[in-house]
Parts: sequence; structure tokens; C-alpha cells
Amino acid sequence: MNKIYPTNLVRNLTGVTLNQLKYWVRINLVSPGRDGKFSFYSFKDIVKLRVLVALRKKGLSLQKVREGIRNLTKMLPDEEPLSRLVIYTDGMDMIVVEKGKYFSAITRQQYFRFDTEQIRAEIIKLQKTNSFSQKQGMFLGIKK
Repeated sequence: MNKIYPTNLVRNLTGVTLNQLKYWVRINLVSPGRDGKFSFYSFKDIVKLRVLVALRKKGLSLQKVREGIRNLTKMLPDEEPLSRLVIYTDGMDMIVVEKGKYFSAITRQQYFRFDTEQIRAEIIKLQKTNSFSQKQGMFLGIKK
């Protein structure tokens, strides 16, 4: 049987306020179990709440957080994405890293990661060769 955690412990572990928690339960961002009038939470709920709190503290709107989580759940339905993914935010987007690939959980747009220092070094190397000068001239319409 999975371990269950009472509301007060969950609040201490996640930093969520009671009002936030009640609201997030009401809008189905998190769905605790019930035993009479008491709520209890799973480990997965705690992970989800910690992610929610962290994203909100970084300025990401609740609407975008909900959209991102909904998309991740659709994209990775058989898994628990929040417990294993690396998530970044700039307060406007929710960037996820999965298996070395970067994408927005909100727009589902993929991002490409590359080292600009490596590109700079390659350009400098090419500049030192004649072929770069000739190619540059062709781009500019200059004949030598």
C-alpha cells in the first residue's frame, strides 16, 4: 500500500498555503484521497505540489502551470512526468528537459540547445582559410 500524508504534513513539506491547497483541490490541480472529512495525499501529490509551488514562486501564472501539467500528462500518459523531468521557467514559459531534448510544456514547441562558443570557434577557424573569404565574397556578390 502507498504511504499517505495528512494535510498539515503536506503543507510543511511543500510550502503550500492552506488557501492555495484548498483552491488547487477545488480546481482539480491535485486530487487528495478522503477519509471522512480528512484529506490525505500521496507521494506523487507531494511532488506535484512542490513543482506547483516552485513554478508559482518563479512567477509562472497558474493558468500556464495548469496548461503545462495538462500537456505533460497527455504527452507522457503512462508515466509520472513531474517526478522525473527537469523543469525550468523564466516566469513566462515552462521548459522541460526529457532525454536531452528541450521543449515547452505550455506550447509543446521544441527548443534546440547549442554551444555558441563552439560556433564562434568554427567561424574563426574558417576565417583563417581562403575558402571562407571566397565564400563570403560569393555571398556578397563580389567576384575576385
